[in-house]
Amino acid sequence: MMWRNTGLPVRVLMLDARACLPILCFVVKWSWITFYVAATGVLFFAVISFFGLTLPAVTRLMRRLLVGAERSAVPSWKRRRLA
Repeated sequence: MMWRNTGLPVRVLMLDARACLPILCFVVKWSWITFYVAATGVLFFAVISFFGLTLPAVTRLMRRLLVGAERSAVPSWKRRRLA
């Protein structure tokens, strides 16, 4: 029972725990710039959690969009044709 949720992303209330880092920066140094950075960070994490993604999944998605479908380091007989 205790180990059931260990694979899920850590959440603080309804936000991803990684969204608390920009908020912590704002609490440590109060200024309008850090407020805007914190608000942008929370908004970013709220949007990706709305789509059901985590930060590692978004970085993999961005890497796939930048690099493309061609995987040159993989031999031709091991390439996935329809992926």
